[in-house]
Amino acid sequence: MLTRRIDSRERAFNPIPISYLIQTANQFSCDIYVSDDKARANLKQYDEMKNLRMRGFLTFYFKGSDETEAEDRIQRILLQDN
Repeated sequence: MLTRRIDSRERAFNPIPISYLIQTANQFSCDIYVSDDKARANLKQYDEMKNLRMRGFLTFYFKGSDETEAEDRIQRILLQDN
């Protein structure tokens, strides 16, 4: 299992629509979860993601055969240059 913690308050964090994150996550077979300070959501499920605050410290969890590729892709999306 891979874990990546991101501070969304950092200048490099690029806020994006959750629908784009969900579409990207669904391209991978591994399980992908994200948690804030109060809740945890499956990144592939809209109903869970819409209730998650995407602010502050976010922790992403990747578990499965293509977890490395998924982690790399999600990190590039969130931290891409504006």
